[in-house]
Amino acid sequence: MKLRVYSTPLKKLNVLMLVFAGVFTLAGCEENSGSVINEQTGKVLEEAKKPNIILVMTDDQGYGDFSMNNNPIVNTPNIEDLAAESQRFTNFHVDPTCSPTRAALLSGQYSLRAGVWHTVMGRHMLSDEHHILPEILGDAGYNTAIIGKWHLGDNYPFRPQDQGFQYVLSHGGGGVGQSPDYWENDQFDDIYYLNGKEKQYNGFATDVWFDEAISYIDGQAKQENPFFLYLSTNAPHTPWRAPEKYIEPYREMGLEEDLAKFYGMITNIDDNMARLRKAMRDNKIEDNTIFIFMTDNGSSMATKSNGEPLHRLSDEVKLAIEAKTGKKLNTLNSYMRDGKASTYEGGHRVPFFIRWPNGNLGEPGEFSDLSAHVDLLPTLLDLTGIKAKEIDTDGISLVNLLKDGTALPDRTMVVTNQRVLDPDPQRPYSVMQGNWRYVHGTATGGVELYDLSTDPGQTNDISAQHPERVANMTKAYAKWWIHTTGEGTPTTRPIVGSEHENPSRLTGMDWLSPNTNQVPWWPGFGTDKWGAGHGWVGNEDKFMISPWALKVAETGIYKITLYLHDIPANKVIGKRYSHLELNGETTTLPIAEGATSVVFESVLTVGDLDVRAWFDDKTDASGRDKGLAAFYMYVEKI
Repeated sequence: MKLRVYSTPLKKLNVLMLVFAGVFTLAGCEENSGSVINEQTGKVLEEAKKPNIILVMTDDQGYGDFSMNNNPIVNTPNIEDLAAESQRFTNFHVDPTCSPTRAALLSGQYSLRAGVWHTVMGRHMLSDEHHILPEILGDAGYNTAIIGKWHLGDNYPFRPQDQGFQYVLSHGGGGVGQSPDYWENDQFDDIYYLNGKEKQYNGFATDVWFDEAISYIDGQAKQENPFFLYLSTNAPHTPWRAPEKYIEPYREMGLEEDLAKFYGMITNIDDNMARLRKAMRDNKIEDNTIFIFMTDNGSSMATKSNGEPLHRLSDEVKLAIEAKTGKKLNTLNSYMRDGKASTYEGGHRVPFFIRWPNGNLGEPGEFSDLSAHVDLLPTLLDLTGIKAKEIDTDGISLVNLLKDGTALPDRTMVVTNQRVLDPDPQRPYSVMQGNWRYVHGTATGGVELYDLSTDPGQTNDISAQHPERVANMTKAYAKWWIHTTGEGTPTTRPIVGSEHENPSRLTGMDWLSPNTNQVPWWPGFGTDKWGAGHGWVGNEDKFMISPWALKVAETGIYKITLYLHDIPANKVIGKRYSHLELNGETTTLPIAEGATSVVFESVLTVGDLDVRAWFDDKTDASGRDKGLAAFYMYVEKI
């Protein structure tokens, strides 16, 4: 064990005596109790307790959505202060969309291996066969919590409480107000799920997450066990909403409404980051806490490419901002091409900061080594000294790089955008080696090669000049595809009839639909453009009847209740008949006048179960393709 002295320099004899005193002090302590103390100064030499871990991840905030990254408009001084005190990775990569990044981050495996390659259609559910970070930390004595966005499954066994989190406060789905979330949530004074139970909260969603995170820290600081807090905001993901005091300054700059709201959400996060760090200092845990800040994918507000004009800023506004800031405004995306969902750099390169004062890490600074989300798990296990068994990770530990600057080995990494029902090797991807990028799935459907060291905006395709590198990177991608999909990508199925969740609430976001546009992921609540008319509410007749893929835990009698809209909506169905199809066999029941739901009872047997449900005016199943879908279904073993 290394001893670190924080006091003023001492004479050799005093240092030697101090070391002996520290050894004897430590010998009678439990692993998680107390510290080694400098008896002359009273200062802590080294925490015996394992470090706490706080991971903050924002949603849809790209590399360029920070004042420190060539963006003179957005105001993020507190995050900038954190960055200055941290070790920062400037070549750090995630998947181009939400759920895949989260699966890779927590499992240490590429998202395809983790079974998560979409954000809807059941393809966002992280299988319980993976031993993920909160489970590993919990096994090692950590208290674990998630606050905010999960987006890896809303039903057993995919919920955060099924996957190692002991304290859970979250919204449903991939964003506040999406179909799996509580009906009519709009980010203000909403009902969220506290350990699986509905609870009303007051205030703006991001403020709620940070309020509750601070409360959790206050409580955990009094506990002997270390804690892991995963604070995952839904902001600045759509719908773009924030308290007016955060939006108005950007309106006054002349920004159009969406951009003003987007930046308002980011500045709100920044203010909350200051509150969070103050809570850490007040509880005297900051020095022995591994603090990580990152984002989950590229910006949802990015410019289309480095070479195009800033499409959301008029020339007049652009010139006014340049005059006010004294900075040339030629990018809002840190010179990167594209944003969220793209396999160009702007879609998957994100900021990653790590800080741990007691961890013997190197001085704050930047690393340009190629690194990614899959590296987080092995890095944290290395930093905490946890020896986990049977961990199969695609990442590598960053500890030697952090501590003494030892460069990472040359490596090939791949990101892909698989927003389809089943993975396809011809979907967009980027093969990364150092600063080289081999990109497929462009607008032309071809392959392109870029050298970021000379072309950070990926504007000059040099594949014709480097045929050997293209060939090698093509082979690397083929090898990666076999590695990630070689054992297949089976359908993950929520389990109904389990003691862990009964009844189970199923939503249309998890239909297995061949077309993402046919998945009712966003109802459309609120008073802005993301409200009425934007979502599927009011357009119910435009959706095809797609199946839920479920698994029955126990044979028995089940009550299956169908709704056009969820229970709180109290929406009259307005059709004459209800149809329930179980593994291809359809049962039809009449709908009572004014009914908001229809109840079926059926014997279900253990095993896989495919379910379709709809309403129409036909007495048989012939209208399945044109009926109104049951967008919500409750399954209860009785």
